[in-house]
Amino acid sequence: MSFTLWFMGRPASGKSTLAKRVEGRLRDADIPVENLDGDEVRKNLHPDLGFSREERALNNRRTAFVCKLLNRNGIGAVTAMITPFRQSQQQARDIVEESGNFALIYVKCSVEVAAERDPKGLYEKAQSGKIEKFTGVNHPFQEPLDPDIVVDTENESIEQSVSHVMDRLSELQIFEDESLSEYDFDITQSEEASIKQRLEDLGYFE
Repeated sequence: MSFTLWFMGRPASGKSTLAKRVEGRLRDADIPVENLDGDEVRKNLHPDLGFSREERALNNRRTAFVCKLLNRNGIGAVTAMITPFRQSQQQARDIVEESGNFALIYVKCSVEVAAERDPKGLYEKAQSGKIEKFTGVNHPFQEPLDPDIVVDTENESIEQSVSHVMDRLSELQIFEDESLSEYDFDITQSEEASIKQRLEDLGYFE
C-alpha cells in the first residue's frame, strides 16, 4: 500500500518548502513519490477554478483524486495545499484511504508571522483590500481538529520540522519500507551508497 502526505496550512506557513524537503528524504530512500504542489496543480490541472469556498473544495477534491490514482499505482504522493475547510480535510482522507495510507500534516503558523515571511506581499494586499477571499485575512481558515502531525514552523527551523515529520511518519507506520526509520545519519542514503561503492572498488568490501 502506498501513501499520501497532505501538508496543509495558511499561505506562507512553509508547507511547500517542508513538503519539498520531505520529498527529498523519501527519494533518497528510493521510495517512488510525486510532489503535487498546490500552486502548480491549480495552474496546470485546475485553471478553471477561482477561490470561492465551493471552488476551493473542488480543487482539494480533484487533487485528492489524483493522489488516489498515484497511490493505486504504487506511487507515493506529497502535496502542499492550504485546505482551509475541515470538510475538505476529511474528504481528502476519505478519498485517498481507498488506495493508500494518508497523513494530514498541519503546518502551523500564525497570520502575523506568515505575513512577515510572505515573499509575494499577498497578506499586505489582502489587508488593504486589494485581494478578496484571501485565506486567513478576509476568507475563513479552519484549523484541523485531529491532524496526524502538527509542525510548528513558527518556532522550529526547517531542519527540525523535517526531522519531526519523518519521525512521526515512522511512528505512524505510513511507509512499508522500514529503512527510513532505521536511517539516522548526517548524509543522505544516496551519498552513503556512493561511498560504499567506492570502498568496494578499492577492495575494502568483498
